[in-house]
Amino acid sequence: MSDAMPKARLVRIRCERGKAGLIYATSPDLHGLLVAEHTIEAMTEAIPKAIRDMYAASGVEVVVSAVEEPEEGHTWVALPAAIAREALAKQQA
Repeated sequence: MSDAMPKARLVRIRCERGKAGLIYATSPDLHGLLVAEHTIEAMTEAIPKAIRDMYAASGVEVVVSAVEEPEEGHTWVALPAAIAREALAKQQA
């Protein structure tokens, strides 16, 4: 990644149930993301870790949080940890 400060990014998730009973999650926003779990609960725990791991592979540390939305589907926000630390420091000053 470049030296410029990365920005927060929405990561939309598409889930599909496979023939073997697993639920598969992919993202049109984060190419290469693939998570497979047996339950939605396990998927909800695995997705943020997968997003963090993919960013870490590019040398970027992110904080990942689910976005509340009324529609069906899942969206997460990946916030660079440097931005989060900077915001906390400003609040504490």
